[in-house]
This record gives sequence, structure tokens and C-alpha cells, in this order.
Amino acid sequence: MFACYPDDTITRLDQIKPFQENKQLHKYDELSKKIQGHIVEFPAQFLIDEDLKFRRSDKEFYVPDINFT
Repeated sequence: MFACYPDDTITRLDQIKPFQENKQLHKYDELSKKIQGHIVEFPAQFLIDEDLKFRRSDKEFYVPDINFT
């Protein structure tokens, strides 16, 4: 409904913008009366096809890994 990410349907960075544009906010009024409680999904496949390693040209490449944990 809100097109929030991270989401398992997004496996590459270039898929984020089209995913966000596909939100269906008009359904909120209809569905909000049926919602009770909260649900949180853990997106295990988010950006699985993307190479997120730093390249030598990135300044983050030279920073110790301990800074990112």
C-alpha cells in the first residue's frame, strides 16, 4: 500500500524508484479499518543481486571495516 522498502521484490538498486511509484495510497481508507496490530517483515532478499562492495575509487574503500559494523 505504501511502497516502503526494504522489500524482497527489490533485488537491484534500479528497481527502487519504480517500486516507490507503485504505491496505492487510495486503498488506505478501505483497509485501515481492518488492520489490528503491527506486522514487520524481514526482507532477506533485498538487493540480493546488487554488488555492494566498495571500489578502489570510493573513499569508503580505505576506511577500516570496523567503522561499518
